[in-house]
Order: sequence, then C-alpha cells, then structure tokens
Amino acid sequence: MRRRDEVDRLIDGIGLVPAGKQRRVAAVLFTYRCTIACKHCLFGCSGGRPDVVMTPRQCADALALLHETGRVVHIAGGEAMLYWDALREAVAIAAAEGNAPHFIETNCSFATDDAVVRERLGFLAAHGVKGLLASSDPFHQAFVPAERFLRVRRIAWNVFGERNFWGTNAPDAEIRENEAIALDALRLREYVRRAPPAMVGSACHELAGCLDAFAPDDPRLPVWGWQGPRANSGCVDQFSVPSLWELHVDPYGNIQTNCGIILGHVPETTPARLLAAGPERANRFVEVVCREGALGLAKLACRDYGFVMPERVTQTCHLCYLARRFLRKHYPDVFGPGEVYAAGVMEC
Repeated sequence: MRRRDEVDRLIDGIGLVPAGKQRRVAAVLFTYRCTIACKHCLFGCSGGRPDVVMTPRQCADALALLHETGRVVHIAGGEAMLYWDALREAVAIAAAEGNAPHFIETNCSFATDDAVVRERLGFLAAHGVKGLLASSDPFHQAFVPAERFLRVRRIAWNVFGERNFWGTNAPDAEIRENEAIALDALRLREYVRRAPPAMVGSACHELAGCLDAFAPDDPRLPVWGWQGPRANSGCVDQFSVPSLWELHVDPYGNIQTNCGIILGHVPETTPARLLAAGPERANRFVEVVCREGALGLAKLACRDYGFVMPERVTQTCHLCYLARRFLRKHYPDVFGPGEVYAAGVMEC
C-alpha cells in the first residue's frame, strides 16, 4: 500500500485534524505572496513580496514528493487562493496522478460571497481534497472581515464535514470580536502577551515590543516555539523526525521547517530522503541549534562572523531569528529565502 493510501484511510477513519496531529504535516508553499500582511506571520508574507508562484506542474510534482513522507499533505502560502487558476490546474493534475493534497490552507480573503466559496470548495472536493484549513484570529481579522471566515467555515462544514475542517469552532460572536481586538492597540498587545507567537518573520519586526525583554543568557528568557517550552536549551525537537511538526517545499525548491532554515533543495534531494537521513544533521548550523539552541547559534555568529549579541530579546526564537538574519548574508543557501528575513513596517 502506498503511504498516501495509508494516510487517506486514516483521515477517512478519524478525520483530518486528528490524522494531522498523529502523522504530522507537510506543505507545498505555493507562494510567499499574500492578500494580507499579518503581524504574526512567520514567513513574512504580504502583497509586497515577489510575484513568485509555483507552476501547476511544479506544484503537482512537489505534492507527489511530499506524499512519500507519509504525512498529511496540504497546499499553503502566502495565500494560494490568490492564484486560483494556477491552483485549480495544479490540483487537477495532482488528482489525475493520485496525488491530490489532503487539504488547502486559506485566510478566507477570497470568500466575498457564497457562490465563489461553493464553487471553489466543490471543485477541490471533486478532485480528491479531503478538507480545508481556515485561519481566524485578530491578526487575520485586521484585514479579512470576520464574515468571510464564517462563510468559509459554514460551507466547508457542508462540503467536507465538520471533522475535516481545520480551524476554530469558536462562536460567531467571538470571531467577530477579533475585528475589534485588531483595531485596539491595547487589546491586541494583551492578546499577544496571552498567547505569544514565535518572534520570527513579521512578528519579530512588529510584535516583539509587546513582550518583556531579557538578556540572551538570562535563564528567565522564554523558550516559546511552535511546540511550547523545551526540556533543555537545544532545539532538537524542532528538527528530529518524531517531533518535527511540518516540512515545506517552496516555489524556489527549498525544503525547510518552521521556518527559514533551508535543509535541502529539490531536485538534489527529496523530503522523504531528507527525513530518512535525519533533518537534525542537515548542516552544521542546524546541528548547533539542535545541540546548543539559539544562544549557541548566536555565539557562533558572534565568534566567527562578527554578529553583535543583542542586549535584550523576548524569546529564544527571537534571538535565533536575529542571528539567522545576520548569517544570511554569508549563507543565503542555508538561511532563506529572502521573504522570510525581509523587514516589516517596523524594525525590531
């Protein structure tokens, strides 16, 4: 049985979200361009990013490679729906070859009326896509009216079933309240402090000022990442196969995790081969991060390349991002692509 078939059966049996949490996920990053510019975006996506998008053939080939990993596979961005015609063709090609994505991720900005949502989700379902991930929080609702998310959620529940919708089940009133939080600087700051995103990408540039700051070697420095506090100073859980949450292939052929450290490149390797070899051994910088954490990487950057250690940072993720952004000038093939490291409206 193909690994894709195993995952399909699992989703059919327990639903998209439990299957994703069990098998973990792998994504095609269709583009880094987006219809919006969320302040917490770890990839730094916005409408101002280069107009670079996968061709339908490139996307279908990337989906086939990702299915070899045995993970739950999806198409994300940026905002993939921004290029609907290309996305539609890519899904059709992949479906014909038995490699349709399990779900599509969207910020719901396309959902201007019921008809367009039904047409797009109906097409996806007819071509083997099993579900949808839709985003809603104050960062998204700063740009996307809450009604668009609610429209997508309602129709996705009907098209794919509630257990194959990956997104909040919060009451409608709570979703609408996200708009008010987005417009109130004090409430948004409180929201960030309550549930801090990783201070990388756009968050580093736009949200770091919301959090308390510490010396980089202060034992009180929070170690928030995508999986919460770690048991030691290293970050091996972000790269080791049993705990690595997500693996991506982007329009440049980069293979990376969350986010901005390139582990390999298609076609020189494949996601499955990279996982088999051990992502934690992808390159010497990853080895340092896994063994010594962000502080180890920052010290290496200081010692060997002239990085100046920041006096204060808000998280280990923040420190890591600053060190990586500095090292990019020396190793753009490891720390990239440029979209992830481009400055936002405010410098951190």
